Amino acid sequence: MREENLVLNKTYKTAFITGGAQRIGESIATHLAKSGYNIAIQYNKSKKKAQMLQNKFESQNIKFLCYKFDFENDSKILKFFDKICKDFGNIDILINNASTFEFDTLKTSNEKIFDKHINVNLKAPFFLSQGFAKKLNKRKGLIINIIDQRVNNITPYFTSYTISKSGLYSLTKSLSLSLAPNIRVNGISPGPTLMSKNQTDQQFKRQIDRTPLKKQ
Repeated sequence: MREENLVLNKTYKTAFITGGAQRIGESIATHLAKSGYNIAIQYNKSKKKAQMLQNKFESQNIKFLCYKFDFENDSKILKFFDKICKDFGNIDILINNASTFEFDTLKTSNEKIFDKHINVNLKAPFFLSQGFAKKLNKRKGLIINIIDQRVNNITPYFTSYTISKSGLYSLTKSLSLSLAPNIRVNGISPGPTLMSKNQTDQQFKRQIDRTPLKKQ
């Protein structure tokens, strides 16, 4: 079996990571930047963290820029992506990581909560993928969608979030067929990786203990 190492693949030079200023997005951005990739990250409310991350790589021989954009309320997603492409020339890797995660159920939800999850977790990846594919033309590229283990572990909680991530899962499978062979599309569904603001230490530990390897 042949293993392809993303870091060693010189076909790709520039990555755009949504939600790249904190948590998993920050880890991805840091890893790729240290590996010599040019990096563009989108943030919404994490300006300070985004700036700190940009400053961290200022002296490196790469291009690292941060862009503020609100996927929940701003519909000009393609125009936003056009600006990034103009600044960098080409984007080879699109990582749809930005996510909103709020508790709701069928009984407690409302249109605002539902629309927020759909806009950030599904609509943004859809139209960014559209713009990405158009810009690439016939060049090779890679899309990675950060999904969630909840897609395969349905509960009656976080209903709007689960629906939006399930949609992203289906979008990933659809795009992997429609954009092949020039653009590879993959999804990653993390289990308990970083504790959420909704959890206590004890709840997070119980979640980890339910995994086969019993580690985050």
